[in-house]
Amino acid sequence: MDNRLWSLCFLDEGVALSVISRKETRCQWLSDEDQARHYLLNEYLQHVAELGELDEQQTLVARERFELLMEQYPEPETLVEYLNDLTSGLTRILWFGPLSALAEDYSDFALALRAYYWEEYGEDDEDPATPVAEDDWIYLVEAMDDFLLQDDY
Repeated sequence: MDNRLWSLCFLDEGVALSVISRKETRCQWLSDEDQARHYLLNEYLQHVAELGELDEQQTLVARERFELLMEQYPEPETLVEYLNDLTSGLTRILWFGPLSALAEDYSDFALALRAYYWEEYGEDDEDPATPVAEDDWIYLVEAMDDFLLQDDY
């Protein structure tokens, strides 16, 4: 598995609460950080604009705000915090970062995913916070879809 792989996982809050009354979660896997940031600034922003029914001018203003935040806060966790403030009520980013961080970090989302992963793929003696070895990252990626259907995040 490519150790440069990044993902953007988000929950459509407005759609989930008003139309289908269940979580609508999406996870996009991207080849590296550059592609992930490009996706965030283009496809994700367009998705937010559609959910918020923004006109062209409002979308341009939102893009400028996204660009400014991306410059000011290059660290994924901090960036996500600010982006989620902007998109409150429409969508919420659950994870934006490298696969290696999902496999090893101690953020709430990464820990919850690994706990699910070890429950599904591990044996009974694994600590749910145990990092996932790089050789097993493919299984962590596979576990993500089922994990996102859970209510634990």
